[in-house]
Amino acid sequence: MNDLAGLVAVGNNIGVYGVVTECADALHEMLVTEWNGTPLMNNVRTSGIDARTGMLFWDGNYTYPLEENRLVKFCVYHPYASIGTDTGNCMEVVAGKSPVLHFRLTGTEDVMWVHPVIGSRRYNPSVLLFEHKLTQLRFRLIDDEGEFTGVNITELVFNEVNTNSTLNLETGELGEWLASPDAVSFPLKSPVGISGTTDMPQILAGEVMLQPGQPVFRLTLKTDSRGDYPDIEIRPSGGETFFSAGRSYMVTLKFQNRTAMAFSAKVTPWVMDGYGEGMVE
Repeated sequence: MNDLAGLVAVGNNIGVYGVVTECADALHEMLVTEWNGTPLMNNVRTSGIDARTGMLFWDGNYTYPLEENRLVKFCVYHPYASIGTDTGNCMEVVAGKSPVLHFRLTGTEDVMWVHPVIGSRRYNPSVLLFEHKLTQLRFRLIDDEGEFTGVNITELVFNEVNTNSTLNLETGELGEWLASPDAVSFPLKSPVGISGTTDMPQILAGEVMLQPGQPVFRLTLKTDSRGDYPDIEIRPSGGETFFSAGRSYMVTLKFQNRTAMAFSAKVTPWVMDGYGEGMVE
């Protein structure tokens, strides 16, 4: 999957703010009084993204101000959230400041932000560059000794993770993180049999997105016939101290001597990202 294909898949779940300003350096300065009025594009939800050109589509027509000194600053984010006080995702409108996205992680939904761009009747805005704000984990299994043949993984549960935070649409800064009573699980659609070898690991379909900047994640692996394996610790290595935002870590779980153990974690490209190394203990 390439970058554009990843965006096309969520093309109808992107929010757009377009704020009129006369500030010539609005790209680098935070807007204040401009946020007090109703924006030209007021949290408009996209209807899709063109798979060939990357152009965003939405319902309705919007035009730039006629005055040449009036610009439009665009703030774009994902996932779209309506303005309100929903207990899940919602947009908070703050007088004199950028709107703030409140979100609750389920583990399956990404949070992305775009560095604001400027447009006017005289020139088009630059290309939107989406930035992942979370850490992604994927998993693969190795059972070289065949000790776990016939054993199924029923759930991978992340313990003591924070799930609630905020995103400032103008700065891209994440706010304070809060815990939630809801556990975050890797999205297994059904129990998965344990197999795979060092030469040909078994890849688990799917991924989970979590709070970035953490030194460790703790995992409980549940099986149908061998019980639970709690407190599997996943830590970054290769010079990294914390799990970074915008990176995807491939966690290898190795099973041997009737014991499940975390063996290694390698950073792999995300739909939109870099490389590195990690270690799972």
